[in-house]
Amino acid sequence: MPKPSGAPGGFKVIDWAGFTGAVSYTFDDSNSSQIQHYNELNALGVPFTFYLQTGKNESNDPVWQKALTDGHELGNHTKSHSSNDDGSDTDAATRFIEEKFGIKVWTMAAPNGSSTYTGIARTRFLINRGVANALIAPNDSTDPFTLPCYIPPTGASTAAFDEQVTTARSAKRWRTVLVHGFTGGSDGAFQPVQLSAFVDHVKHAKDLGDMWLDSVVNVGAYWRGQKAVTSGTKTESGGETTYKWQLPDNFPPGKYVRVTVTGGTLKQNGVAIPWDPHGYYEVALDPESVTLSP
Repeated sequence: MPKPSGAPGGFKVIDWAGFTGAVSYTFDDSNSSQIQHYNELNALGVPFTFYLQTGKNESNDPVWQKALTDGHELGNHTKSHSSNDDGSDTDAATRFIEEKFGIKVWTMAAPNGSSTYTGIARTRFLINRGVANALIAPNDSTDPFTLPCYIPPTGASTAAFDEQVTTARSAKRWRTVLVHGFTGGSDGAFQPVQLSAFVDHVKHAKDLGDMWLDSVVNVGAYWRGQKAVTSGTKTESGGETTYKWQLPDNFPPGKYVRVTVTGGTLKQNGVAIPWDPHGYYEVALDPESVTLSP
């Protein structure tokens, strides 16, 4: 698409970076069937989020370092998987992950979906994933610290998974999916599913071609970043319009949103942002401002 040549204006953040909708696949509990089938999962070429229960020996498995190298996210699922916590168990899991893998933990998943973790996560993370199923819309009022997700029933079919993506796609929203483990394993995973059904589903979701399949931190940062920019302030001076926003606490650095305008040129720190011929400007969130000039 050519750079817009109309009058400067029409500043708008594109939903889901230009995709129709989004899906994030998450795996809880550091279960051994996830480790056993990691190579098949990684071969799908989709960034997943693995929420580690760090009190389990499986969290020491070298597969998690490989997962980081392969582009997946490691998140916090506490040390002990208790429904109650004063924050210390959550913090112990964060220390384990950050010290062992040398990364910053940006998101967590509440054990058993306990509401205890809504308040704990609010002061520590970008997002806390819960367990109730619902879709997430751009700029909506979904609580990022009790983010909904779909948990498939035991032995769920490919069609059951596909339906969750179909509804997200039709509604142009974000769906998160939680898989605890796979049938045939000995790890006692909650409601395990067949590996083949999950693999076939993810291949189908990829083949749709217009769904953003990515980790919770990546989609979540875009979702929360869009809301920050959209709810920010706008000032006009000397023929230029400056948009300012404030990022949430515990927001990962180096994130962007994609923006369209009716005309003009967007600048950050006095430097023009190049127009992407796919149809957008890519605006860095860290500066917390962007200026639209004639």
